[in-house]
Amino acid sequence: MAFLNPNHRGLAYGDGYMQGAGSCGQIVKLVGNDLFAVNTDPTAKSFGVLIKDYKNGEMPGIFCMGGIYETDVFEGTINPDDDLKVSANGKLTAGIEEGDEVVARAISVSRGALKFRLLI
Repeated sequence: MAFLNPNHRGLAYGDGYMQGAGSCGQIVKLVGNDLFAVNTDPTAKSFGVLIKDYKNGEMPGIFCMGGIYETDVFEGTINPDDDLKVSANGKLTAGIEEGDEVVARAISVSRGALKFRLLI
């Protein structure tokens, strides 16, 4: 089961609705007036990270505006101090390319858990 632990949380936004479903630890973007969707485009601006799983039309809890978090929701090889972007699955990943939006910075990766600083 996916987890997201707020070690030192930033702002938590709990208004609006999901367009489509989203899972704990996925990154979301704003797609309308208080309407959010999982971001699968590394060049699109992200809003924050989902606190838990949400169904289409549900009101999501989203961590945004910084903080330190730990999660098992990420893809690929990540090293400490790597800048992180959104993957095609809405998860954190390394490998920033020109035009990609940096959404987080890795602090550590240990035993399948990524500790990161949210930059959005």
